[in-house]
Amino acid sequence: MKTSDVCVIFFLLVSISADQWNYGNLGPDIWSEYYPLCSGKSQSPINILTACTVYKDFQPFNFILTLDEKHYFTLKNNGHTIISTINNQHKQSSIELTGSNLNGTFEFVNFHLHWGEHYKSGSEHQINGVKYAGEIHFVYQNRQTSQLAVLGIFMQSHLHKKKFVFDKNDVTRNEWQKYFDKAQTLTSENDSISCGLNVTSLMGENLKDFWRYEGSLTTPPCTEGIIWTVFKQPIDFMEEQIKNLRDNVYFEDYRGPQPLYNRTVYRNFIHETSSSIPDYNLCLLDSENKKTMDMFSIFGVINCSILGPDVWYAKYPTCAGQSQSPINILTACTIYKTFTPFIFGSRYNEQHSFTLKNNRYTIVSTFNSEPNLSALKLTGGGLQGIWEFVGLHLHWGENHKSGSEHQVNGIKYAGEIHFIYMNPNTRQTAVLGIFMQSSFIDNGTPSSTAYFIDEDVRKEWKRFFDIAQTLKTEGSTAIMRLNLVLLMGKNLRDFWRYEGSLTTPPCTQGVIWTMFKEPIIFIESEFQALRQNIYFKNNRGSQSLYTRKIYRNFFRETLSSIPDYNCCPSRD
Repeated sequence: MKTSDVCVIFFLLVSISADQWNYGNLGPDIWSEYYPLCSGKSQSPINILTACTVYKDFQPFNFILTLDEKHYFTLKNNGHTIISTINNQHKQSSIELTGSNLNGTFEFVNFHLHWGEHYKSGSEHQINGVKYAGEIHFVYQNRQTSQLAVLGIFMQSHLHKKKFVFDKNDVTRNEWQKYFDKAQTLTSENDSISCGLNVTSLMGENLKDFWRYEGSLTTPPCTEGIIWTVFKQPIDFMEEQIKNLRDNVYFEDYRGPQPLYNRTVYRNFIHETSSSIPDYNLCLLDSENKKTMDMFSIFGVINCSILGPDVWYAKYPTCAGQSQSPINILTACTIYKTFTPFIFGSRYNEQHSFTLKNNRYTIVSTFNSEPNLSALKLTGGGLQGIWEFVGLHLHWGENHKSGSEHQVNGIKYAGEIHFIYMNPNTRQTAVLGIFMQSSFIDNGTPSSTAYFIDEDVRKEWKRFFDIAQTLKTEGSTAIMRLNLVLLMGKNLRDFWRYEGSLTTPPCTQGVIWTMFKEPIIFIESEFQALRQNIYFKNNRGSQSLYTRKIYRNFFRETLSSIPDYNCCPSRD
């Protein structure tokens, strides 16, 4: 192995310094602003839709016999994860890979792990929307062509020891325990340590069934042309092992799934099952015709980290229901319907008293009943009866392209405002949702945007942010007067409508959702103040649509430029 080759590989995979990208404020949703390849059409990871995979006969993998030997690795904290490379200070044989329709001989480069905030989130790839606690990547390179190939293995986390799970994997379990004992000590960037490990034991015994597709590196610079093999069977781990990485190294280090576009995912096993969720059985046909087909209390005890959205259902079963919110609104799949206009009460366009409170998860603003004034009322918009205003709150994310709960063709906004209403007779809840678009300031002027910036609206929200950002501790409150008309903005004409749920536990269903098409423009520094002073992020990801319909009240709708988002279920 040439020294120059080693340097090239290392640069390619892990050269980006920690201050240029991360999994937080410089996270995956904005990587493309600095690394254009990250918005390419062959990106990884992906959500593997099992019903849409194509069977293909692959040759068996052929691991060189020296794989059974113990090799010395250097484990290093590279500012994003723990990366393990061959320690060249020891004289040892190389680790090579052939077969499985790979052209030529591929030599081992490194292995590293991706994990998440809890035991149901952390894998980069998903299977029909299902996430694992983590994912192991074994990276190889063809020295002749510089082609990279990655073998990915899911990490299944178990909260409690189960004899039938762990007795049969002693060798693999013990080898990984040696790794974790070393890795969890590397708490600072550039910390490193040597460790003797057996790669065969690390990979486990379940390497028979896999999926194959062409993708990219899952970190900047997001280089494409990578041959991905994702094994079907996970390796079992104890939750305590992964938790030690969260607590001692990094809280999370994974990228979410990217659009498939017109790529094909192959499988090497004949029989495949469909998902029980209809959303995940919708497949694109061949890329030539690009047609689509059908294959077969408002806040509870929550947080967005270790007890986050992916595990809410364990305590609140309704959170796993089939009418959950938020959703990814696929514009090509919406149905036009005429709705009567919304009618807001005559005194909406006045200042009223609100209590702002840090409820541990966000800032909620509730209406303080005033003498001689009934609750602020809402009618029309296809809502039955009279609805009374309950309160408003915000959701935001770690950066200016992540934070809205709803998405439109996979596009996220910096945040989302929810205006909550209740019908006093039926006790049904309705939510008016408005996207929050972040704009940077250039020479004192907001950066260009396709939407009109209303100065009165902007000033009213600035008053809100000036107070809200001071509520840094749970339970802290402030009283201020606000004008709901200004807070809602003036772009309330076009909207989408569907039936969903609360986006926080207990995830009560039967909520009537109205999502307005046009966002309100905010200044990025306002979001930064919330992230820094209140909470870093507080948004739930999109949920499966199942058989629900999404209506729109405007006649013409545009399609997405991404084929994945133009694939709709058939309608009766």
